[in-house]
Amino acid sequence: MNKDSSREKDRNWEISFFPVVRYGTVFCALLLLVILIGGAVLSLSQMKTRAKSSLTSSHAQISQRIEESVTLLESLAGLPEFYDPEIPPIEKVKKLDQMSPHFGYLMICYVDADIIVYSDGSEPASLASREYMQQLFSTGQRQVTDSFAAGADGVTLNYTVAVPLFEENGEKISGCLFCAIYFDEVTEILQQSASANRAEATLIGSRGQIMSSTVGLPYGDPVMDVLRNARLFGTTADRLEEQMLARMPGDYWSLRDGMLYYTVFQRVENTGWDILSSVSFGTVFAENLPSLLLVLCLGIFLCTGLMLLIRRYIAGQMKVVDVLVHSVEELEKKIYHDERPDGVDFNEIIRLTGDGLTDSLTNMVTRSVFLNQAEARLGKLNPELISALCFVDMDNLKYINDTLGHIGGDIALKSVGYILREYEKKYDGVAGRYGGDEFVLLLPDLDDMEELTGLLDELVLRLHAQIGSNGRDIPVQCSVGVAVCRADSKLEEVIAAADEALYFVKQNGKGYYKIHQI
Repeated sequence: MNKDSSREKDRNWEISFFPVVRYGTVFCALLLLVILIGGAVLSLSQMKTRAKSSLTSSHAQISQRIEESVTLLESLAGLPEFYDPEIPPIEKVKKLDQMSPHFGYLMICYVDADIIVYSDGSEPASLASREYMQQLFSTGQRQVTDSFAAGADGVTLNYTVAVPLFEENGEKISGCLFCAIYFDEVTEILQQSASANRAEATLIGSRGQIMSSTVGLPYGDPVMDVLRNARLFGTTADRLEEQMLARMPGDYWSLRDGMLYYTVFQRVENTGWDILSSVSFGTVFAENLPSLLLVLCLGIFLCTGLMLLIRRYIAGQMKVVDVLVHSVEELEKKIYHDERPDGVDFNEIIRLTGDGLTDSLTNMVTRSVFLNQAEARLGKLNPELISALCFVDMDNLKYINDTLGHIGGDIALKSVGYILREYEKKYDGVAGRYGGDEFVLLLPDLDDMEELTGLLDELVLRLHAQIGSNGRDIPVQCSVGVAVCRADSKLEEVIAAADEALYFVKQNGKGYYKIHQI
């Protein structure tokens, strides 16, 4: 193997993709962090919404049940039969016993002035020892009790609502009516409201004891013991107790068993009860986690796709660099292959160095080369002469491609390129293919505007022609936007002005030119 072949084999123009992967990985990690933080913030917001929704639902249903009970008993208390001493007590309660199952109560009972309760099928019993009965007969106010054991077995838990029976003068109490609400009914309301919102609900009695809980808190234990075992934020257990005793609604954050909770509470009307509704951060975040992971996977997928596109773009750019380096190496070999460079074919050298710098179809310089050359020429313009940059655009390339095929379009583009290169050489200018069907031509150091307009008239006429190829006529028509420039003009401003002039031509008939003075 010869020396040159060895050099070609050893040369390896590749760029390391590791930095892109590294930065992409860092970006994905940051994306994960942002998604998790966003998910946490969303979960905190949802905790409040769910806790309040659970509290609202359970509070409304329990309050409604109490209000229905009071309304029913007060309606019955208005019936005259409960004040007639001629009617035996047992007759008074028969009607009530029939109503109990219809309204969903454990029992509805009649109590006389001696605080003796009567019920059908059972012996009369004294309720004088019951605290709520003592308060009712002493104050004349209706009573709603905490849950307590009652019934024949002495262990059935229920809630009792009682209203007094007043004589006609409204001063003497002749007895009362009361109904017993099933304990399980209230518990079911709490469970349904809590379950619908993935929350925890607890019903607190008038003495701060736990009466019912969806998370299994011990019945009868003081709720303050639970609060004191948790870490509260922004408040204390004593302050919460004072707030509940004052019948004021409120909320608080707490850390319990290593988990963050948000709790809201509110007093049930006409009772001494409070409902606490809590939602844990872990429950809400776990529900949001699948969606967060989906967003994360989509983000990683997009990042991976972007990195692959970047890699492909870099690889394409490296191919261009490889072509340029190869051209330089070929030039080096042409010049230094021996000690006497007199026989060097400089046309071949120019061809080698020009690879990748000219448009292969029109043999015009590419956009980047034109911009570099035009930038250099602008600084050398004679301020006493006229110079102009022409922005040339084919009006009908799409029509040619659609009717004659892309071969016809290529022929039309070649013809435009040939004409512009002719003017480039004639006026010592710079011409290039700007992209697609757009061309640029810099014409420096013209004598005056008259010469410029004459030149443009001629150029537009030549760019509007029929080209014969294989027995077919290919129509060519171009619009030209012209910007007159000076030695101190910025190339970007000149191109923008020429493009603006071209836009005017395109919007007003096409096929001619317009000059823009800057």
